[in-house]
Amino acid sequence: MSYALDPGLLKDLTEAKADVARHGIVILRTVETELGPALMAAAKNSMSSSPRKLAQMKEDDLDEFATSLRKTAFKSARELKDLYTRLLAKLGTEYLVDLAQELEGIGQLFTWERIAKASENLDKLLAERGFRPTELAGPEAISENLRIELLEKWPAAFQRFRGLADRAAAETRASEEEPREPPTAKKRAKRKG
Repeated sequence: MSYALDPGLLKDLTEAKADVARHGIVILRTVETELGPALMAAAKNSMSSSPRKLAQMKEDDLDEFATSLRKTAFKSARELKDLYTRLLAKLGTEYLVDLAQELEGIGQLFTWERIAKASENLDKLLAERGFRPTELAGPEAISENLRIELLEKWPAAFQRFRGLADRAAAETRASEEEPREPPTAKKRAKRKG
């Protein structure tokens, strides 16, 4: 961070960044540990809602299909966790102008809509066998903790941080654009001496 910033703004920005990182890590950890099992539970619900199609599958086919569903569910959860890890790492960017530009994308990806997309590959596998798509109605389908973090705590912390980061980036840009005093002959002589 630029230390040319107002000390009060710098303090607020540092606190807000820590708050966003903390809530982001809670979301990331929940995705890492609870999304895969929630996707598998939703896939099992989808399959059990079509008992005839399920009964038509041979036991070996069913085992193979369940294994592919499990691999797909946990791969989707791992990919989303990796994405969130990269996004949270961007919060460590020292140059505020770059960070302020990245925040729009970060804000759009820490949403329920993005988490729910993790079921797309699983839904394709289910559709190939004639089963309906998974149904994850909201973050509470994964955990109540995720619902609270994603819908209440993260948005408030993120908006506060974003406002402060935008303000700090504007101050940084302004200080960078200030015209610098051209060196006088006296200053040049001092540098050489």
